[in-house]
Amino acid sequence: MNTLNISRPLAGVPLAIGDHFFAHSFHRKAIGDRMNPLLMVDHFWMKRDTFGWHPHNAISAVTYVFEDSKSAHHNYDSMGNHLPIRPGSLHWMVAGSGATHRERPEDPDALVHALQIFVDLPDSLKTVSPYAIHLESEDIPEVVDGRARVRVVAGEYRGVKSPAALPQPFSFYDIGLEAGASLEVPLETSWGAWFYAVAGEVIVNIEDQTSNLAQHRALGMQTRGDAVVTLKSHHGAHVVVLAGETVPQT
Repeated sequence: MNTLNISRPLAGVPLAIGDHFFAHSFHRKAIGDRMNPLLMVDHFWMKRDTFGWHPHNAISAVTYVFEDSKSAHHNYDSMGNHLPIRPGSLHWMVAGSGATHRERPEDPDALVHALQIFVDLPDSLKTVSPYAIHLESEDIPEVVDGRARVRVVAGEYRGVKSPAALPQPFSFYDIGLEAGASLEVPLETSWGAWFYAVAGEVIVNIEDQTSNLAQHRALGMQTRGDAVVTLKSHHGAHVVVLAGETVPQT
């Protein structure tokens, strides 16, 4: 069998700050190394500035704003970047040797709906000078397969490549499944992958193992060889897949 390890479906830890921030928070300590190279993922809603300026190093801090977000998320960082992360867009900050940033809603009636993702960097990249990769929504390619739609935010899917030049091998698919849809997602050898039901319910099948992911549940898996995961939804679902080459732990 190709599959090395699959977690059971897990709910994130609820994280609320006042009435202006809420997240379903997933950490590697809960899912384990199956989540590698991911360290943390927050599925969040934010109405106003919550965290202020703060530092990162030795990781990539990634923000993806969902297409249905009511407003943009504004990014400021110590490299001099200041730009809105609009609905459907990706901002990937390679913190490397160290960078500070602040991201916040700025509209008076703002409500940002997004993912915050921390990706571990390989040792060879942990001390590189920080830099950022930004991809506007209109530049993210799509693949439509029957009743399934895949936004290829990063990596490649069925020969369609994202223009995002990331620091390490990584795939990011934002998937919409209509009722009755089925979709195959290939995974590379020795990659870690994280599957998350943003909305609706999805059936995740790989080889002889099947898991039902209810809304706001996630699972992680690692492969020892190339593998294909099949996603199915009876009533429709919104699913995110994050997968990357595992980072050895030192």
